[in-house]
Amino acid sequence: MGKITGLESVEDIPSKVLLTYGAVQELVGEGRDINDISVSAITERAGIGKGTIYDYFDSREEIIACAFLFYVRQTAERMTETMRGVASFQEEIHLLFDQLDGDSEQKTCFVRFVHGATDNSKYSPIIREKLRETEIGRKLPEQLFGEMIRRGMESGEISSELPVEYVLYAVFCKVMTYMMCIATQESFDIDTKRMRELIIAGILKELKQA
Repeated sequence: MGKITGLESVEDIPSKVLLTYGAVQELVGEGRDINDISVSAITERAGIGKGTIYDYFDSREEIIACAFLFYVRQTAERMTETMRGVASFQEEIHLLFDQLDGDSEQKTCFVRFVHGATDNSKYSPIIREKLRETEIGRKLPEQLFGEMIRRGMESGEISSELPVEYVLYAVFCKVMTYMMCIATQESFDIDTKRMRELIIAGILKELKQA
């Protein structure tokens, strides 16, 4: 197999690459600065030889960018699957926030990855280019929340007068706000339970209004 692009389906990703992705996610989730994570740290955590990694990637930045893309795709698929079969939009929103309240390492990983994708690090342009090359990158809010929003509009819980694009980004932005709250709660002494209540109430009120 040639170099990894980050666009491969899961079944086509070599096991050593999956170990590499897992190592990057663990290191980021533990609070390591993405810009300071070395290839040696990644391969040591993954349990593979440093030379082996270059069979699949050209640089440290490519490793991290592909790990980010894989993480985003997995997150989108997991959230979509979780929401299936839930009766109402309100229940889906609460279930979504239950998911966000899960593993603290995953929360830290998500926030740090998103921050890294938008800063001026060496790998940020690579991430943005790869995201532009993929359907999930071009339509991330749609991939994450599209189905639940369409069901909410069909049931009348979301105003049909609101453009779908607006609803998608309204939910996406509020989810990101909550992610930032729970990722920084120790630093800023945030009452995340109260923030969650306010954010959910804000989503339901805003989207019901025409």
